[in-house]
Amino acid sequence: MMERLTRKDGSLAREHFMLRELRLVARLRFDGAPDDEIIAAAVNDNLFQYPTTVEAARVARTMLLRLKSLNDEGLVGLAARGPKERAAQINLYAMMRVYPLMAAFMTEEIAPRLRTLDYSLTRADVNAFLARYQATHPEAAALSDASVKRIGGVLMEALHEAGYRPSPRSEELLPFVMDPCLEDAIYRNGDTAWLPAFNEMEVL
Repeated sequence: MMERLTRKDGSLAREHFMLRELRLVARLRFDGAPDDEIIAAAVNDNLFQYPTTVEAARVARTMLLRLKSLNDEGLVGLAARGPKERAAQINLYAMMRVYPLMAAFMTEEIAPRLRTLDYSLTRADVNAFLARYQATHPEAAALSDASVKRIGGVLMEALHEAGYRPSPRSEELLPFVMDPCLEDAIYRNGDTAWLPAFNEMEVL
């Protein structure tokens, strides 16, 4: 199993779900483009079609990190060419592998709710999770209130984009059906403890 490629918790304040960007980079990577060409395309060709390309290189590197963290070229291909819904699940898993805070949120907050059929999640619930996380993680404890608020928004956004919530402002959680290719990759990567976060039972 490959070494985890992780980012600091505070990175989530500016690195949103960004499914469109992930798919664009995945297509280039799946077609065989090396990292430096992908980063150059992000800047020189304005791959992401941003108003300016100031952040383009950083975003490209972030998307490459997520894709590499999957340790599975089949998932990269699905992210690139597959249906949006399957790509969104893959992106969520990649974020769990890259951002420890995202993994903690999904396993400590979402998995228990799915297991007990508690299909509700409020912003207050998310804020309470973040407060608990900060209490046990010194790096997160140092984050500003503004950063924590933005991270809370990213967590809620990710749930909606990945199919856990019916709308951006909904407080309802939806029953979740995991893509079978993603499940296979989770087993291969040794992440079976995360299966309950995808509404699947961990097989011991």
